[in-house]
Amino acid sequence: MAYATRRIVQCARGESGTQPETIMRQTSLALALATGFVIPAYAETLPEFVGDTIVVTPTGYSQKLAAPLQHTTVITRTDIESSSASDLPTLLRQESGVEITQSGGIGTQSAIRIRGSESDHVLILIDGVRVNSASAGTTAIDQILLDEVERIEIVRGNVSSVYGSEAIGGVVQIFTRQGDGQMKVSGRVGLGTDNTRKLALAIGGSLNDTRVHFGVSHMQTSGFSSARAEFIPSPLVFAPADTDNDAYRNTTLNLALSHRLQAGHEIGITAFQSNGNIEFDGTSSNHSDQTLTALSIYSDNHWLPGWHSRMQVSQGIDDLVSDFNGVAGDRFKTRNSQFTWHNTVDAGPGALQLGIEGLWQRFDTNQIYSDDARHVNSALVGYTLAAGAHDLQLNLRHDQYSDVGGATTGLVGYGYRLTPTLRLSANVSTAFRAPTFNELYGPFGSNPALNPERARSGEAGLTYSGAYGLARVTAFLSRTRDLINFVFVPPNFIATNIDRTENRGVEFSWQGRLAGLDARGALTLQNPEDVATGLGLLRRANQFGSISLGRDTGAFNWRAEVLASGPHPDIHATTFDRITVPGYAVLNLTLNRKLAREWTLTGKLQNLLDKDYTLVHGYNTQGRALFVELAYAPN
Repeated sequence: MAYATRRIVQCARGESGTQPETIMRQTSLALALATGFVIPAYAETLPEFVGDTIVVTPTGYSQKLAAPLQHTTVITRTDIESSSASDLPTLLRQESGVEITQSGGIGTQSAIRIRGSESDHVLILIDGVRVNSASAGTTAIDQILLDEVERIEIVRGNVSSVYGSEAIGGVVQIFTRQGDGQMKVSGRVGLGTDNTRKLALAIGGSLNDTRVHFGVSHMQTSGFSSARAEFIPSPLVFAPADTDNDAYRNTTLNLALSHRLQAGHEIGITAFQSNGNIEFDGTSSNHSDQTLTALSIYSDNHWLPGWHSRMQVSQGIDDLVSDFNGVAGDRFKTRNSQFTWHNTVDAGPGALQLGIEGLWQRFDTNQIYSDDARHVNSALVGYTLAAGAHDLQLNLRHDQYSDVGGATTGLVGYGYRLTPTLRLSANVSTAFRAPTFNELYGPFGSNPALNPERARSGEAGLTYSGAYGLARVTAFLSRTRDLINFVFVPPNFIATNIDRTENRGVEFSWQGRLAGLDARGALTLQNPEDVATGLGLLRRANQFGSISLGRDTGAFNWRAEVLASGPHPDIHATTFDRITVPGYAVLNLTLNRKLAREWTLTGKLQNLLDKDYTLVHGYNTQGRALFVELAYAPN
């Protein structure tokens, strides 16, 4: 079995999402994005949105957005509110290097791939907390809606030397909403296509040295049938009843509480929970309840003028229960208990990062697994330097697993400023992914002697940060070995470290102003392939991207965005033959009208041209859909 096909079969076992992440449906249209970026090379004052935007994910400590050597972008709360997206998978599709597959409408199982990586090669964090499934290794991003998300940082490429396992393709960190400023109550109510309804309320602000935020949101929709009618029924895939609409309900709770003990010292707690009730299509399971929970207690301290310390104790939970027409089915629950202590120390012209971490994974299921727990001890060190025209980043990390042994990863990066606005940079790095509980201990072909999957990556980039915004052009090459495949060893298929993949490509991203418009652009050109066969990896296109334009005009704010992708290989939904799914281009519009100082009316129109396209063969995507929302938000 070819590597690319194996990964689809592995995903079809489907513990981590709401249903099996099988296959795609089709439509046609070519990739339609302009690719030119005009980058002036003279110094001017940075615009506020570049100069004031701070990121922490690339290195683990605060930097300005243009500083990291890795290709990093930020989606702010303003970006979220001006987007037509209501869930995380839809929002991330605008980013360069990021591909999303989704087997139906909102809430159905989604997968994220960065730079052609596997979906279990991307680390997702919520306020620094891992919430991935120990059984499948992926995170249920489809259960994360956006009402309680403050910002999202995306780091592309190999950063295992900072975060450990899974960070081969990159890291997506979600920061939930926090209290600040005067105490105030806000809320929003919305109605839309497919009987979609939403209600959200929040209260938050500062009381002297205490900050608090509590938010709750609920949405529900009648949805549409995920399965394409021409494939219903199909043995082992779709049942006759799958022509019905697939409803979805989600309730999200978010609490953040912090207190400043004195200058430079703060303690706090965060608690985020998203519960999804999902209907989907299938012959063995057609409904599930899935809850993601991220809890943390932290202490943030500046012990000395040059020493910043953050200690955090947290737990991330993925709890999935499925059934078929009310008959109980599989149950999978992962608890990721975590301890982190990270320190940043001024070291002359640079900064030294030192940290220790502990991770305890426990797995509860009604299936038969040979083991249900493991622990990981980790130590990391890093050094960053910005001296004149030179930037330097060094990272080294060691992770010791109780079941698969140790893994040491590193990163070396260098940047040189050609002018105050232009910088050349390059880095090389190593990464790994620890085998999942499915692969080590599961009831089907598991192998406790597996080694971690390994990766090596290199990239070179040009960054412009100036009066015309922030732009990055990055060429990358990544090779992954010891990938786990299920090989026939009579009389069974056994998980084995056997496969290799490679991807090389170029990414473009830009955010700034163009002809008086707020603009964002992204484009990825790549060639992800199975080294042994030379075949393209499934569900990964060779070219995809987006462009959006918007403007504030008095009481109005509007934004138009185009999401586009070239064709990609997949597996037919019912015959399981390898096929090619055509590309697509989709137009979305958002219009905000300020009714009064504290009231805003928003209309979001997805897929304006009602394009019939696919992300997973055999499954429908959202047609033309309108959502109207009234928001109350005191300044």
